[in-house]
Amino acid sequence: MSRTVRYSIVASIVLVVGGIFVWRDVLPRYTQRGAAELGVLDTSVRPVVGGKAPDFVLKEPGTGKLVKLSDFRGKPVVLNFWATWCGPCRQEMPEFQETHERRGATDVTFLAVNFRESDDAVLFFQKQLGLTFPVVLDRQGSVAQHYGVDGFPATFFIDRDGIVRAKNLGPVLGPVLLEGLRAAGVPEAAAR
Repeated sequence: MSRTVRYSIVASIVLVVGGIFVWRDVLPRYTQRGAAELGVLDTSVRPVVGGKAPDFVLKEPGTGKLVKLSDFRGKPVVLNFWATWCGPCRQEMPEFQETHERRGATDVTFLAVNFRESDDAVLFFQKQLGLTFPVVLDRQGSVAQHYGVDGFPATFFIDRDGIVRAKNLGPVLGPVLLEGLRAAGVPEAAAR
């Protein structure tokens, strides 16, 4: 075997071992960091009723302010995935706003995650409906995907410890909102 062939074999082995190292050790860290930039902070946690709500960070439209789900720990959260073109989403937003105005500052936080729309579209929608609770943009759809959202609206009721207590696919109106708030541990006075 010639010297050139031996060097080629050794170089190939080094490249393969180096590739395996990158694939096994470096790529997962890069992918996890990339996921955090897109929204989801802990991709190992899945949102199931009775389980921890996966944390995420997203931007508010207009201001670009970063908002994390964990910023609201200590208070129940109504986490709503929606879009401006969704009719049922438009139906439930006034009820969310009314509850937010009545008790939101003290007993429950409404956090609306918009699915893949522009700042302008979301800001217009907020202004049109007079929404004053936090709204964030899921530009890549990564948070909605991680939460298993495949239709809108989708709402998760999370207790003060960050545990998902109830989930609803479809509009959250009337008794459905009250049941979700109770499941999340919102005091009775706030649920009315």
